[in-house]
Amino acid sequence: MTIKAIIFDLGGVIVELDFSNFYNRIITLSPLNKPQTPIMLEFFRQSDIYHQGNMSDDEFYQLACELLQVCALNQQEFFDAFNSIISGFNHEIIEVLKKLKNSNNYKLIALSNVNSSHWDYLLDQKWGFIEYFDDLILSHEVHMTKPEKKIFQYTIEKAGCTPEEILFIDDGLNNVVSAKQLGIVGIYFTTVEDLIEELRNLGIIIN
Repeated sequence: MTIKAIIFDLGGVIVELDFSNFYNRIITLSPLNKPQTPIMLEFFRQSDIYHQGNMSDDEFYQLACELLQVCALNQQEFFDAFNSIISGFNHEIIEVLKKLKNSNNYKLIALSNVNSSHWDYLLDQKWGFIEYFDDLILSHEVHMTKPEKKIFQYTIEKAGCTPEEILFIDDGLNNVVSAKQLGIVGIYFTTVEDLIEELRNLGIIIN
């Protein structure tokens, strides 16, 4: 089956993430004063609701105040720290994306679990890769997150082709497994070199 649409995850594939940036800026101001793994895990578990667009900025800030005890930071300072998780972008993947766009052979879609704060921050960086996508499926806008089946069903509709004609690239193994269960071709992203090799195996040549 010929691939007609290629779906890219953003964070961990195109966008580089460094959670230690956030952690280091938060924990130094918190009376917790040392790693509290269960508390941080609970914070990021709760942040899934924020990713789904079902929690406001104010509510997310209050959650951080309660769980992480960071009310020494005002709301703007907290979100500056939170957005510092986004540390840059993968230049090599951008080149792959650009070449796929220039080939004009594939519909390119971004599918991301991303909250409104991170998305606004990404747009402010003006890194330019957004323009290569034909469509964007953002969790905070569609109120769904990976690895839920319904977001992949929605993606199939947006792609406008059969699941077997869709390639999905993600650094989350659970996400790839969920997509494959619906018939989508999946690549678990590790390195750019391995991705290019797997694309070649699918008949997608990056020149």
